[in-house]
Amino acid sequence: MSVQAKSKLPLLCGTVIVSEVLVLYFAGLTGYGLRPDLVPYGVFVGLLTFTALVLITAAALLPRRRFEKRPGMLLGWTGQGLILALGIIMPALILIAAIFGSMWAVGAYWGRRIDREAAEREAAEREA
Repeated sequence: MSVQAKSKLPLLCGTVIVSEVLVLYFAGLTGYGLRPDLVPYGVFVGLLTFTALVLITAAALLPRRRFEKRPGMLLGWTGQGLILALGIIMPALILIAAIFGSMWAVGAYWGRRIDREAAEREAAEREA
């Protein structure tokens, strides 16, 4: 198996993260209009910013090579959980967490599957 080949995880999962960060900031603008009752608006924006930073860090730390071990996937799942937890403050974020969490899971599944199948194909070509 070629460990030096590029992984598809950053492409698939990174796209989800970038889209999710944009949606988080739109949620922040919506929160300004709704004025969440549980916490002051500044705290809400701070929590959204922290979550966005976790997600951006996750994107930066996604595995770049096939089968590489990096903390980006764990941070990505952590970010999904943080968004779900923010649903306590603004319930619409629960729907966002469900949609983007599903997209994250699908991206992770297909990214790993594509990497595994490409490695198997390369190994079969070398044997032939």
